[in-house]
Amino acid sequence: MKKIVKKRKKVNYRLLVFIETPLLLLCLAVGIFFYVRSNPDIMEMITLATTVKPETFTELYFEDHTNLPKDTVLYEEKKFKFTVHNLEYKTMAYPYEVYIDFAGEKQMIDEGSVTLKQDQFKTIEENYTLTYPTQRVKIVVNLINKNQQITFWIGE
Repeated sequence: MKKIVKKRKKVNYRLLVFIETPLLLLCLAVGIFFYVRSNPDIMEMITLATTVKPETFTELYFEDHTNLPKDTVLYEEKKFKFTVHNLEYKTMAYPYEVYIDFAGEKQMIDEGSVTLKQDQFKTIEENYTLTYPTQRVKIVVNLINKNQQITFWIGE
């Protein structure tokens, strides 16, 4: 009687490791992906860490600042201009007030509001007349909702 000897096939472990390792890593990555997607706190953290947010601000400045009024001449009309420039990356309404500061008391020159889209600017001309004798006063332009002011002094 002949004995039938079965030869054992040699298993190529290198090939198994070569195939199974990437498959295992793929399964792990898919599992992590679905875990992260199902957890809003982690999604928010990843979004904040990987998203560049532009700096937002509003420019407020005097036009021709070297030629602002300097004298406190009674009953003489003076004028100046200021500009509001929106760099907030959204449409903004800018309520403003312009006044003369007489030692803490306001004499209103103008009030208004301007709505600007991103990167739009508006130059506003103001006229004023001093009606009280004074040596030195401050002119104030105030963006009310931004708590942002610019000022200049007139007088000695």
